[in-house]
Amino acid sequence: MTEKHDMKKLVEEIYAVRGRGDIEGTLALIGDDCTFRMAGNTRLSPLSTEMGGQAFRQVIAQLITVWDLSKVNTTGIYVDEDEHIVFAHREGEVRHIPSGVSFYAEYVDKIHFRDGKPVKIVEFVDTLQVAETSQIIQIA
Repeated sequence: MTEKHDMKKLVEEIYAVRGRGDIEGTLALIGDDCTFRMAGNTRLSPLSTEMGGQAFRQVIAQLITVWDLSKVNTTGIYVDEDEHIVFAHREGEVRHIPSGVSFYAEYVDKIHFRDGKPVKIVEFVDTLQVAETSQIIQIA
């Protein structure tokens, strides 16, 4: 297997486990040295602030607990083998579990790898939709 194939396969596995709502399984696949940030305005903090360590574990657990992505499909995975980066395009129905609100979403994850493991995840998503649905901010 090529490194490109291995990175793609791991990303697919992470999404499958995350889609089942398995927090510990998702964290085990990602590893302990990863950081996460949702690209967006600082009003979405802490999601829009890069975090690692225990804060990373907490935000991933919170995202899995609050957002049901079981009906989201991966429509494309693009691997830059030279830079060790995976771009994953995903779309489908997202459900905000606490409110029961569902909506169609489309987003891209940029996942940086080192030694075969993710070390940095940046998510590009409609942050206004996330903020309004989760009531982080309210637009008049």
